[in-house]
Amino acid sequence: MKETLFFAGEKYPLIKNDPQLIKLKMTPGGHPVWMWRDDPGDFAFGGNKVRFYEYLIPKIMREAPDVLLTTGSLFSNHIRVTAEVGKLLRTGVVLLITADAPERGTAAYPNVAAAESLGAEIRYIGGFAALLKANGIADEMRKEKLPSGREKKVFFVPNAGHAPTAVRAYAEVLADALMRLDGFGVRPERVFLPTASGTTLAGLLCGSGVLSSMGVQVPSVTGFAVGNSPAGAVTAVKKLISRASGFIEGLPDSPAPEVLTYGDCEYGRLSDELSEFRRRISDDEGILLDPTYNTVAFAGMIDALEHDPGESPVLYINTGGYTGIPDSAVRDDS
Repeated sequence: MKETLFFAGEKYPLIKNDPQLIKLKMTPGGHPVWMWRDDPGDFAFGGNKVRFYEYLIPKIMREAPDVLLTTGSLFSNHIRVTAEVGKLLRTGVVLLITADAPERGTAAYPNVAAAESLGAEIRYIGGFAALLKANGIADEMRKEKLPSGREKKVFFVPNAGHAPTAVRAYAEVLADALMRLDGFGVRPERVFLPTASGTTLAGLLCGSGVLSSMGVQVPSVTGFAVGNSPAGAVTAVKKLISRASGFIEGLPDSPAPEVLTYGDCEYGRLSDELSEFRRRISDDEGILLDPTYNTVAFAGMIDALEHDPGESPVLYINTGGYTGIPDSAVRDDS
């Protein structure tokens, strides 16, 4: 058992190295920018998706399933981490990809290719009614008989960790980051991050609510929508916070989610302008932003700060993930 600031729960440690906290050279609009690199490379290079599994693995181990089943996109870090967890626990893994089978195969999608190389079974189910299809597949799999005669035990993992378990895992991030910044005598006025399913943003807002109720001065938190509309992300965040109230002890009312959008960008496909921005940040700051989430959100933060000049420090939560996807693969529709 591990006692945390927000709740007591079992935890299977996967992240052995503390995330980096770095001060960037840039000062958009005059604001000093700090980055919390929540992209630990010591397990599956899965970014913050690894945090979710630290709290889910004890439950998986108790239930001892035959198969882990989950869904994800062609660009999903979650599916690769799930494949790694299955290998760690010696459990079968079936990944339902919410897209049609790509004409060029999996080679153009490194997360899918990596999961497949780890022994995961890949099934393409298309994007339409994906959740209904996934639930139906799970039900059918549970009816399958093993050679022993018993029915197959299937553990269904929510897509991208979209569950209260993940929210409470991410609630710790804000407290950890603020404590580390205190060591530098810095208290950020704003925090920025990408948001798709809304899980990480919900966690940060829960953490903000708890800290504020304890008398801690907390920054505002802003998400940039990637792969979801701002309205859709806000709705998802509110639902998750409501569901998490039973898991985070004494959770007060959390701040209302603020979700913005930036640029003309499809999920997983960067515009030429954003591709050039990504290369420039790599050259200037030595940081390779993943092309699916953090390039868009980081560019949105820079734009927002330049339109709101000041000297107050800000914090960017780099949610990490696989950074080796070439722009050509990401932007190719074939």
